[in-house]
Amino acid sequence: MGTEKIAILFNPSAGKGKALREKEQMEKSLRRLEIPYDLFVSESEENLRELAKRNSEKYRILVGVGGDSTFNIIVNEIRKAGATVNFGMIGLGSSNDITKEFDLDSLEKSCQALKRGRTKRIDLGYIAEDKAILRYFLGQANIGLGVMVNKHVEELGRRKPGLAKKQTLAGVLAVIDSYRSKKIPIPLTIESEKDRVEGEFILTIFSNIRYWATGRKIAPFALPDDGMLDGCLIHKCNFPRLISIALLARAGKHSKAKEVRMLQSPYFEISSQESFKIQTDGEIVGGLNGSSCFKKIQIKIIPQALILIC
Repeated sequence: MGTEKIAILFNPSAGKGKALREKEQMEKSLRRLEIPYDLFVSESEENLRELAKRNSEKYRILVGVGGDSTFNIIVNEIRKAGATVNFGMIGLGSSNDITKEFDLDSLEKSCQALKRGRTKRIDLGYIAEDKAILRYFLGQANIGLGVMVNKHVEELGRRKPGLAKKQTLAGVLAVIDSYRSKKIPIPLTIESEKDRVEGEFILTIFSNIRYWATGRKIAPFALPDDGMLDGCLIHKCNFPRLISIALLARAGKHSKAKEVRMLQSPYFEISSQESFKIQTDGEIVGGLNGSSCFKKIQIKIIPQALILIC
C-alpha cells in the first residue's frame, strides 16, 4: 500500500457496541502494520453518509468499519459521488456476512488486507423502481421473512436491549411472530432472464454473495464477480419445516429441499397484487414516493462496479 494515507470511516454504533469496544485494538493493529490513516468517527447515519461523500473526493482509499449496513451506506455514497476509490472493510458488526465472503472475517485479516493493498473488481447489485435506482448493495436484497425479522429485532432492541443482543433467540422469536400474525407467506411473481415463477413465498433472496443471516450459505453458488445474482426462493411451508431448511442452509445444503427454488440471472423483476417491503443488507428500502411499500420492483447487477481491497 505504500505510504498513502487512507480514510477510516468508523461507525461506533455498529454491532450494538462491538465496534466501539474494538476501536482501540483496531488502531493498535493499524499502527503495528504501519498503515497511515486518518480516522473519522460518525455521529449518526446521516453524518456517516456525509463523511463518505466528502472523503471519497479527498482520498483514493476509503475503509468502512462496522457491519454490513455500514459498508452499504458508504458504497452508496461512493456511487452517488461518481468517485473512483479503492474500498476496504473491517467487519465489526452484528452480522458480518459481506466480510466473510471475502475472507476478511477477523480484525487481523482485514488489517493485513489493507497492508497488502491487493484489489479486485466486484459486482454491485441495485434495486430500482420504474428504472430509477433506489439503492445499491454488496450482499443481497430480500422480500418476506428477512424484512419482518429485521423490523421485529429492531423493535425488540428498543424494548428489551438485552434480549435483542441474543441474535439467534431474537431471530427465532421474530419468525414465530411472523407466522402467528400471518404476515407470511407473500404472493409474488418473479421474472428473470430465463424463468417466471409465481407462488406464495416465505422468503425470497437475491444475492451477490454466498452468506446471509450471520453465516448461512443461502446462495452457495454465488460469485461476487460473475455478473449474476443468485436467487433463493422459499415457498410456503410450516414453521418446523422452515427451521429444517434454515439448518440445512448453514452448510448450503437447502437447495435440494422441495420448497426451495434456486435461480441465477443478471436481473429479476418482482411484482405482487399485495404491497411488500424489500430489505438490503439490514436496511428497508424506501421508494420514489417516500413509501417503503411496493407492488413492483427490479433487482439488477452492475458487473465490476467496485474496486475492493481484499
